[in-house]
Amino acid sequence: MTTCIRANVDITIIEGGTFDQTFQWKTGSPLEAVDLTGYTGDMDVRAKMSDAAPIIQVPSQAIAWVADGATGIYIYPNGSPPDDKGKYRVYIKDESSLGICVSHKDLEGAYDLFLKNPDGEVVFQMYGIAYLKAAATR
Repeated sequence: MTTCIRANVDITIIEGGTFDQTFQWKTGSPLEAVDLTGYTGDMDVRAKMSDAAPIIQVPSQAIAWVADGATGIYIYPNGSPPDDKGKYRVYIKDESSLGICVSHKDLEGAYDLFLKNPDGEVVFQMYGIAYLKAAATR
């Protein structure tokens, strides 16, 4: 069994806006990108950590990312340029963030994202505060 690596990274999601951010997992000394071939990812965003249901769920996507694609965690494919090794993209389509600020006030929620290796073992967790920003345009 492998120990799960954890990274604390705060994010900001605008209500009704698209969130599109790429991250890269590196480890070791010197730092080297992790080969994510065969990995999957899942992410939940909650208004409060104690909430039973997430307000946004971001599933793993098996297809390559395309502009205006589906909400999901996209793992950069094997064979990408060497600088893209270890990268994964979190894409939350605008429709997926509509209505996240129910009382039309900014929230400080919580999220976590798990990467699973090809054996289905959770080996990486990215977590932190999800700053949920209310938008006047709804």
